[in-house]
Amino acid sequence: MDKDGNEVPFVRNNVQRLLSSVRAKRKMILKSRQVGISTHELIDCIDFTLFNENRVTCILAHEQDGIEKLFRIVRRAYEFLPDEIKPQLDRGGGSKYELYFPEINSRIYCDLESRGDTIHKLHISEMAFMKDLKRVKATLECVPLASGEVAIETTADGMNHFYDLWMDENTNYARCFYPWFFHEEYQITHHVLTSKNLTK
Repeated sequence: MDKDGNEVPFVRNNVQRLLSSVRAKRKMILKSRQVGISTHELIDCIDFTLFNENRVTCILAHEQDGIEKLFRIVRRAYEFLPDEIKPQLDRGGGSKYELYFPEINSRIYCDLESRGDTIHKLHISEMAFMKDLKRVKATLECVPLASGEVAIETTADGMNHFYDLWMDENTNYARCFYPWFFHEEYQITHHVLTSKNLTK
């Protein structure tokens, strides 16, 4: 859905194209609001799940209300796929915040914490606003160090745990910073005034 409420094909904007060029398996994304970072990453999560066998993808929300909002994007992306490339859900259609595809034994879910799963792809939403870091740590421990993928995405919230992680010189995360003016929707084309166009 675009900002005017229209159903449109997903085409990456400028910020999303920049992010898609980052090939690191672990990345921190510091973003401005409303530039499409969450949508881009969640579509990447559902793609990873749908087109790989035996995979578990987890989306970690920072609060209960965020679970529904984030998973709505995932479910909608699945529902609008062409039938010829759409793996079938389990008979129950998946739980409210989980989609399981028995033909390929892969699933994607959204929660506040995950324990016990081996998670092949993890997306953490609004890390700077998470209050209970124990559940974040417990979930991160479920991701294999060598092969697992992690994306930590957030808007800024002062000098807190995310700030410390971002500033850590020994981090193994790629840092990706996308301020508001990177997004073409927020840019104004400047016209040079001339005597010719002033007289129109």
